[in-house]
Amino acid sequence: MMPMLFILLASFLAQAPVAATGQLRGHVLEDGSNKPVAGARVMLLSQGSRTIPGPPPQSTTDADGAFAFASLVPGDYRLDVQKSGYVPYGYPQPGARPEMPRPFHVEAGHVAMADLHVQKGGVVAGRVLDANGEPFADARVIALRRVASGNAASRLVPAPGQGQQTNDIGEFRVAGLAPGEYFIAASPRMMMPLGESRVSPPSAHGPVMTTATTYYPGTIDPDGAQPVRVAAGETVNGIQFTMQSSPAFRISGIVVDESGQPVSNAMVMLMGDPRSGPMFGPVGSARSDSAGRFAIGSIVAGSYRINASVPAVMNGGAAGGISGGISGGSFSSVSIGGNTSAPPAEIVVTDADVSGVRVVTRRPQ
Repeated sequence: MMPMLFILLASFLAQAPVAATGQLRGHVLEDGSNKPVAGARVMLLSQGSRTIPGPPPQSTTDADGAFAFASLVPGDYRLDVQKSGYVPYGYPQPGARPEMPRPFHVEAGHVAMADLHVQKGGVVAGRVLDANGEPFADARVIALRRVASGNAASRLVPAPGQGQQTNDIGEFRVAGLAPGEYFIAASPRMMMPLGESRVSPPSAHGPVMTTATTYYPGTIDPDGAQPVRVAAGETVNGIQFTMQSSPAFRISGIVVDESGQPVSNAMVMLMGDPRSGPMFGPVGSARSDSAGRFAIGSIVAGSYRINASVPAVMNGGAAGGISGGISGGSFSSVSIGGNTSAPPAEIVVTDADVSGVRVVTRRPQ
């Protein structure tokens, strides 16, 4: 009896319809020389309304620069290529309009071929020093490009995929740059608070000085930055500059929930306003104390955005923390001196400390 069941099952499986799939194969080649690029990471991305469940499938090119994706549902797909030292795939030439890389069509029972060309990137290398001429270690160095934004004034934006950290002797090397002009900037590393914030009173002796984001050849003013021109595959060495100082101010206030009750142990994050300059990530942070109070120091003059996030697990194990400020949605707000600011919550620091900031956020449900 059992052998008969196996025979029937095998017959059923043989007749069952199998989803028709296709394949996508190709090579990653160096632009200009057609040299195979080994060790490149190729990612398969959805196109249009098509979605790929889970993280994007990946393939690493072999010694011949070859990659392959099998068992693909018929349709259109996009490919992304990443390799250290190469310009990001599809990045436009200077002055060109950004466009999405062309899609590749996969048909059932067929193998679609895709040869992708990537450009060897340029390099800017140099050294960052402190005010005493000593190496400035652990600074974040980034290459920026000046772009126009409609009728607004041009501004500096980070080049894609960039950002390096100076080593123990202050050296940096920013690679994978497309040909063009770049502005090199360095910013000190931000320390994330681990415990409750100690809210100390402001200094009675006026503002202190702090190390500020500095642009080559040594200025805190983006308009005074000097461009560095990079050709395809070229290495520009000797870009050395000294970090500059600027008066530092303090932003302080309280984090409350929607009912006005103080929220302790909330993470308050201060970000640069992208409308007023290049984004370097968080510029300051603090945790609120048991009374919901917080203070963020060493802030230079400028425009910022602030948000507060409640820990995901607190008050007996509640989960699912929701961010306030710019990341929390319409329920959150920030007020200064009784004036409420709708998200994104903006704080402008001019020549004095900013106090009385009230950040409203939602507790975990």
